[in-house]
Amino acid sequence: MSADVVAQLDKWLDELARKWERFLARDPGAPVPPERERALLQRRLLEISREEAPTVEEKFRLERLMHRFATHNALWLRLLREREEARAASFTAKAANVRSAASVSTGDAEYRRVFVRYQAELEKTGGMRPMSFERFRDTLAQQKKQLEEQGAVVDGFEVVKELSGVKVRAKVRRGGSK
Repeated sequence: MSADVVAQLDKWLDELARKWERFLARDPGAPVPPERERALLQRRLLEISREEAPTVEEKFRLERLMHRFATHNALWLRLLREREEARAASFTAKAANVRSAASVSTGDAEYRRVFVRYQAELEKTGGMRPMSFERFRDTLAQQKKQLEEQGAVVDGFEVVKELSGVKVRAKVRRGGSK
């Protein structure tokens, strides 16, 4: 082993570190991790470390280089694992959102229909504009939940005109099943 070999390995490690930085920064020019290069450098460092260093200085430089590689390697593997876990969590969250959006959209259609009727009746009577659809939906969903906790079955909602104005009323059956 010579000083030139350690210097070459040091440059190789610096280059590999730049490649990993580009990959972890999601550079389009580095779409895959430089895993092959990392494994090659690791193997070469292992081979060199088994050889006898001619001087104390070269042995020190090699140990310093191996320590730097071990530090970088641990960091790269941890960041790669975290990135994969984040990707898996993102995929799981997206799948859950798709499932919940499908179930919410059918319920939202009923709430949307009632909301549109409610708005139309308010306009006919000259009443105030209602709240946002999201707040309207959440209010009705909360009312439905409360009624169901009391044992009622909610078959939907209807818009009714009363002397005091336009109201939304739950269509309720006590007990039984739908």
